[in-house]
Amino acid sequence: MDYSKTIRTAGFMAITTILAKVLGLVRDMILAAVYATGMQATAFTAATEVPLRLFDVVIGGVITAAFIPIYNSVLTKENKKKAMKFANDYVNGVLVITILLTIFGLVFNRWLIGFIAPGIDAPTTELAIGLSRIMFGMIIFTGLTYVFVGILNSNGEFYITSMLSVVFNALLIGYFLFFIKKGGIYGLAITWVLAWAAQALVQVPHLKKFEFKYRPTLRLNTPEMRMALKLAVPILISSWAPPIASLINLRMSSYLNDGRAFTALSYSNKLYIVITGVFAFVASNLSFPYLAKAEASGRKDDIKKMRGLLLSTITFIMAPIMIGLILLALPIVRLAFERGNFTAADSALTAAALMGCSFGMLAHSYNEILNKIFYALKNSKTPMYTAMIGMGVNIIGSVILPPYLGIVGLGYAIALGYIVTAILNLMMMSRELGDFAQKEELVDLGKMVIAVTLMGGIVFVTRGFFENAILGVIVPTIIGATVYLVSCIGLKVSTVWQFIDFIQSKLK
Repeated sequence: MDYSKTIRTAGFMAITTILAKVLGLVRDMILAAVYATGMQATAFTAATEVPLRLFDVVIGGVITAAFIPIYNSVLTKENKKKAMKFANDYVNGVLVITILLTIFGLVFNRWLIGFIAPGIDAPTTELAIGLSRIMFGMIIFTGLTYVFVGILNSNGEFYITSMLSVVFNALLIGYFLFFIKKGGIYGLAITWVLAWAAQALVQVPHLKKFEFKYRPTLRLNTPEMRMALKLAVPILISSWAPPIASLINLRMSSYLNDGRAFTALSYSNKLYIVITGVFAFVASNLSFPYLAKAEASGRKDDIKKMRGLLLSTITFIMAPIMIGLILLALPIVRLAFERGNFTAADSALTAAALMGCSFGMLAHSYNEILNKIFYALKNSKTPMYTAMIGMGVNIIGSVILPPYLGIVGLGYAIALGYIVTAILNLMMMSRELGDFAQKEELVDLGKMVIAVTLMGGIVFVTRGFFENAILGVIVPTIIGATVYLVSCIGLKVSTVWQFIDFIQSKLK
């Protein structure tokens, strides 16, 4: 792997992902300002969640995870022409499944809305059903978007794929700015579907560049498709865990705070994903094709080295973010959403859920990386078992904790599920590739713990100094980040010094 090129690509992906997340946050801020946690917001949330969760449960987690290892294996051991034939079969397989899913959703949308949000009133339910009839169309475009991303990433194209969410959110923000008064909530649903279609369409010219030629043929009996299907079944089962747990969490939240907790949990999830998704997304998606190629070439030592690098880097980045989010949940929610019809009570409710979820942030990031390593090794059963156990812990927690703790109990249940899954994944990965940490790595981890503890103390002390929402977030964040970085440099954390050495080598 070209280290310099990887750093540049990772940097671009991080910037575009942050931009996409910021735009997504702006989109949600506008949605919150216009609709707050009222009837239309609740109906739109339910109508959006149902097709997305249905997609996730049936196929979403499988598409790239089953495609990339097989495609790269064919590309490495055979040739590009054969790999592209497999890609064409795979695209058509995804297309057939998503069309059937869309039809299923349109037929059973009333039951699906009732399942995900049984606590909402009749008028809100009817509005959600009407919106969902439009929203189910996005399932087809979502499937195509995912499989196109898998093809492009496997051929080393990460720039266009990392820009997709920017396109998506820009289109939705444009609708809010120019058409919301005329089109209303139904126009927003139509724009949502069109934005997913745009993500698929912008990739088509780049697919042609890599010699992908679409043909309306589907060969299920090829060795590649059989292997993909074999790999897909455990991945599919493991991919059920997050959406099923999310559905249960949303269902439980609809009974809290007169249904307002349903939308508050959705807003907190969006903020959580904005903050968590950047670095876990970049690390796992950039490394996945490389890991798959290394496995196809029999370079297991390279996979082991990459595992150590990914986990140490994600710990260095995500540990301070996790602590910061736990301590600054309320001011962050106030800054993000508290305007228009979104009240201080809405902020408190959303922040409680966000704070609880944040305890699982580092574990969530670990799971994203470890799952990709397992899939690259063509071991899809281990993540299936660990994910199902984690889901069980989450669901049990979501039933037991909310009656005593309210919405924050749902957050704790989500975090606990991630933590249990991560512990199991780490244990099983050590069996797969050998022990994780040498003495130097354990020392490095201890140094990071010291640095993040110092940072947390500073943020805790400074967070109450400012009534202004912007200053209440920015000042403690800057001070905390400075303390953390200075501490890591002073303690000679190797992750920091490797990056400093790289920058210095480029400046010479």
